Order: sequence, then C-alpha cells, then structure tokens
Amino acid sequence: MGRFSRRQSRAAQALLCVAVVLLAHAVLWRAWTVATAPPTRTPSVQVRRVPAEGVVAQPAETIRSPAPTVASADPQPPRRRVTPAATPKAAARAASLPVAAASSPEPEPAAPAHSESVSAAAPTPVYPTRIPPSTQLHFTLQRGSTVGEAMLTWRVDGERYVLQLHASIAPGRPLERQSQGGFDEAGLAPLRMADRRNGRDLRAANFQREQRKISFSGPRWEWPLHPGAQDRVSWLVQLVAIAEAAPDALRDGGELSMWVVGTRGALSAWRFDVRGRQDLMAPGGVASAWWLVREPEHPYDLRIEVWLDPARGHWPLRLRQTQVPGGEPLEWTLRDEPQLPGGS
Repeated sequence: MGRFSRRQSRAAQALLCVAVVLLAHAVLWRAWTVATAPPTRTPSVQVRRVPAEGVVAQPAETIRSPAPTVASADPQPPRRRVTPAATPKAAARAASLPVAAASSPEPEPAAPAHSESVSAAAPTPVYPTRIPPSTQLHFTLQRGSTVGEAMLTWRVDGERYVLQLHASIAPGRPLERQSQGGFDEAGLAPLRMADRRNGRDLRAANFQREQRKISFSGPRWEWPLHPGAQDRVSWLVQLVAIAEAAPDALRDGGELSMWVVGTRGALSAWRFDVRGRQDLMAPGGVASAWWLVREPEHPYDLRIEVWLDPARGHWPLRLRQTQVPGGEPLEWTLRDEPQLPGGS
C-alpha cells in the first residue's frame, strides 16, 4: 500500500514537470514568433495642396516697363496717364535719394521711372522770347548750416550760346554743367548738355533736332523732342527770356511750362505757377520780385521756387530747390549785381 502511494506521487510529479516544460516551450515559441515576425507598416499619407477648380498655379509674373519710343507721325489713340506702383527695389532706390541730394548741389532722378507717356503727351506752349545778353551771376549756396557758392556764366555769340554752371557745397563734389546750342522760334534750342568733371564730359543729353529726338550718352532710351524743350541748366535762361519778352505772362495766377530733360534720361514737364510778387533783399537793397513755384509731380521729385527781378532783366534774386519728400532746401541767393562774363 505504501509502495503504491509512492508510485502515484512520483507519477504526479512527472506530470507536473511535463506540464511545466510544455508551458515553458509555449512561452518561448510565442516570444520567438513575435521577434521574427515582419514589422507592421503604417500606410504613409502625403498631403498635397490642390488648387481651386479652374485655377492653375503659375510662377510670379515679372513686369517690365516698356522702352520709351519716339512719337511717330501717325495718329495714335490717347493714352491714360499711369503712375507706376513702386517696387521694393525702386522704393529702396528712392529712399537713398535724399542722401545723394545732401551731397549734390542739384540732385537729378537717375531713371525715367516717372515717365508721363511722353510719346503721347501734348507739347507745352510756345512763348515769345527775348534772349538776354551775355551775363555772369554769382550765388551763395546754403543747405542748413552748410554754405557754398555757384557761378552761372551765360555767353551769346551770334546764333550760338554757351551756358556754364559751377557749384560747390560740402561735402559733395563740385557740380559742373555745360549747355550749348542755338535759338529758334521757341527760344533757346539746346544741342547738348553735359555733366562734367575736370573739363571732361561724364554724361550728356543730346538734342538731335533733325531727327526730332533726345538721346543720351549713357541710357539707351530716347525721347521725342518737343518745341521749347530745355535741359537742366538752360531752363532758367529760357524762363528769363520768356519773362523779358512777355512781362504780362507774369501775373498772379498765371502759369509757364516747358519740358526739361537731364543727362540721366529723366524727362518731365515743369509747370511754374506765378504766385505774385515778394520783396527780397538784393545786392543793392530791397527789390520786388515775381515768385514762381514748380510743384513736384511724383515721389522724390524737385520743388523749385524762383524769384525773378524785373529790375535786373528778370534774372533770379533767389532760387530754392527742395526734394520732396525728405529733402532739405538748397537756397541760391544772388551775391553780386549781374555782370558781363569776365567781370567787364
């Protein structure tokens, strides 16, 4: 009996060992299958922007200003005057203009970005003129606390003229400009105006009168040549010649206008409003001068004020140039009585 009990106990132990071994093998088998099974991949999702129906994505458009052309003889439909929107590059360039103006006696736009559809614009009026005799004017220049000087020399030789401007004010380089040409029914007829340094031309505007166009030594564009068009030096003498020939044109509320071009290609119509007479200090005492104002027509343009003295052949007693916006006025004040070139 005791021997049978011992046998049953041993059999139960053996069964328990077998069960434990089988359970261990099952656990190991499960671990091995999990370890060797290929990893489960989550399907990738790509997000794409789908344009709205009927809209096709395109690269940003580059807008280029058309090159100015010379007006043809064929009639053209009238064009609407458009002021181009400022681009970041143009805005940056415009923002630097006041700095350049502070170092130059007479700033000038560097590009015709403010073109007024010149090829389709109506010409300015043609006024009677009386050409003044040869004269030399000396001015004191002042911008803020900075002082300089300028000399304007006007020489007439028969049917030709030479007009020279020398101006200097710290800290910029001296300004030297020369205009030369002749005369026609509209008054002064420039042929060439040049910015100069050490007696040599740096940039020039050329009035090709036979081809009726204005070209430049630097920029490749061209403008049509309207009657009475002037350069950035001759406009002042043209204004004097108009005032001398038609003093009635200088009346309160009147207007005088002309096309003016610079050596860098800028061309625009300068319109002077007559705003009455003012008393100013002159070399010989107080004088009554006509006050004319040219308002700017686009950003970073010049506001010009000039006071013409009838007692001195309508030569200016004072000239003020202000770049708008942000410019400090540059004052030109007549220092001595007008005299013949060479002091004679």
